[in-house]
Amino acid sequence: MYRLNFNLLSLTKIKNIKGGNMKLIRNLIIGITFLFSANLYAADIHSHINNLIAENQKGWKEFKNEELGKFFKKDGFRDFLDVYPVTSLTGGFEWKPGMGREFEGPLSGLPIKAPFSDYIPIAEGPVLNADKTYRIGFVYHWGFHPWLISLADTAVYEANLHSNVEIEVLDAEGDDNKMGQMIDDFIAKQMDAIVMWPAREAPMGPPVERAEAAGIPVVSLDRRAAAPNISSEVLGNFYANGLQQGLYLNHVANGEGNIVMNRKPLGSTADSMRSGAFMEAIGDYNYVISESMHTNSSRKAAFEATQDALQAHDDVSVIFNTGGEEALGALDAVLEANRLNSAPGGGKIIILVNDDSKETVNEVRKGNMDVVVPYTPLLGGIGVRAAILHIGAKEGLNEKPPKQIVTPNLPMITKEKMVIAGIETITPDEWPYAYGPEAE
Repeated sequence: MYRLNFNLLSLTKIKNIKGGNMKLIRNLIIGITFLFSANLYAADIHSHINNLIAENQKGWKEFKNEELGKFFKKDGFRDFLDVYPVTSLTGGFEWKPGMGREFEGPLSGLPIKAPFSDYIPIAEGPVLNADKTYRIGFVYHWGFHPWLISLADTAVYEANLHSNVEIEVLDAEGDDNKMGQMIDDFIAKQMDAIVMWPAREAPMGPPVERAEAAGIPVVSLDRRAAAPNISSEVLGNFYANGLQQGLYLNHVANGEGNIVMNRKPLGSTADSMRSGAFMEAIGDYNYVISESMHTNSSRKAAFEATQDALQAHDDVSVIFNTGGEEALGALDAVLEANRLNSAPGGGKIIILVNDDSKETVNEVRKGNMDVVVPYTPLLGGIGVRAAILHIGAKEGLNEKPPKQIVTPNLPMITKEKMVIAGIETITPDEWPYAYGPEAE
């Protein structure tokens, strides 16, 4: 059983100001900023972005840029976009900047502020039948990855809030077959529930179906599993990610440019949704896709692929990245080649990013990256809470949670405040939810 003792960060005890305790001072400033500006970010930002998604939806034949339409068709983006839920938040929840708990990650040891800890809440302390111990299996990939260890951190933290919940964490290390075997092991152990992060959809359908057939509720996080009978899916704002990257590009690029794409693994929800929504947003303008590469969430692979793309094309003006690690690898390649300001006409290469790690947010602060669309990993707790509620529903103690639990759409992070398609962006110093190690 994981156990964690923690103290909430205090913003009222500022010591040794002369000694340079600037981190606490900055946190205090952020808190004050939220106090006065939270009302500027409409509580209904979620609905506003959903409306923008609806406005931008199109089939490949409707693209005014025919080449982009053919690209959209070839990769089958419409099939993924059509089945991805774009809906309201569970229980009428309204997210506002500043919400959420602060704690130390029980696995990473890093400070975390989780934005959605008030979403689908369960009171701290014993859950369901206090005389019973409930066991949850948590399986994911690549625990060395800053996004994924943060996801696991929030799941373990939530479990540790409940004295009669145990959680077993397993890392399948990128091997779909291994993850399937781990799920089968959880079935053999008769776990009360399973929470999972699947890298790809199709391979995880059969093992999830086996667990559900054994009466064990399964909750997926972030990405989907091809399992019709899965108990719940906690779905991030992939559609909003790609859409906002496209809206930002249209706002600053005058509707033209040569784009290099660093994408997630082919067939993953993250790739299909972000890339597809991005293409919808830019599909009526004069952009050209110079390169489209699957760099599979790897900084090294993205560095090498971007390096090759820069050597092959002297007119790159945009680099689109479906994840933060890809973006950091791409930026390294651009800087090493001294190409940051090599766009046609001597302009800066526009670097579009998802995933709000402390590193990517800091690169926006420095002006190297242009926009980060947050996609927080800090949603493992939602999955654990949903799993607990499914266990409770089996025992007749509560209603089932929804099958599809969407997380709030979040606004873009830009160096300076902007208003893009009615979305007011947030600056790096206003965003307390960045995850991972401190940026250098």
